[in-house]
Amino acid sequence: GHRLYLVGGPVRDLLVGSDVDDLDFTTDARPPQIKACLQGWADALWTQGEKFGTIGAKRGARSYEITTLRAESYTDDSRKPHVTFADDIDTDLSRRDFTVNAMALEVTTPTPQLIDPFGGATDLIGKVLRTPLGAEVSFSDDPLRMLRAARFIARFELVPTDDVLAAVAAIKSRLEIVSPERIRDE
Repeated sequence: GHRLYLVGGPVRDLLVGSDVDDLDFTTDARPPQIKACLQGWADALWTQGEKFGTIGAKRGARSYEITTLRAESYTDDSRKPHVTFADDIDTDLSRRDFTVNAMALEVTTPTPQLIDPFGGATDLIGKVLRTPLGAEVSFSDDPLRMLRAARFIARFELVPTDDVLAAVAAIKSRLEIVSPERIRDE
């Protein structure tokens, strides 16, 4: 009775023909409903991200993350969001890092439907790296996104927009709030 969307990196990777390992989903179901749906199906379930709306599951060798649709906000001193749940996919996608990750594939329709309100598929084809919202807002929300931009530029041969470059130059000092381990991992 809920809508389910494959979302983010797996959708991008499918569009560029890359292998997809772990699957990320979003849904209008709330965490208790997600857990109830997975009970008896998943081999393992983890809930450490439940306060952010994320329930993890493993079935066989494959891992899944299912997150309730969100509208989140950040404070200047943290990269941890204040999460409020949303009821529409466009709101959830608007909070993602880049347009190439702000796409979803609805899998609860008879034929999967691509949801791409910010032109991520066009940006992949055109080799453009931009954010769904203003780049300065996106990078201020999560400074690690500035480093992720460099990774996507290298991996997918994307060209950042002037807005992305200007935002990095203007707020690069926000990376100081990110732990060295997170910077290393990115």
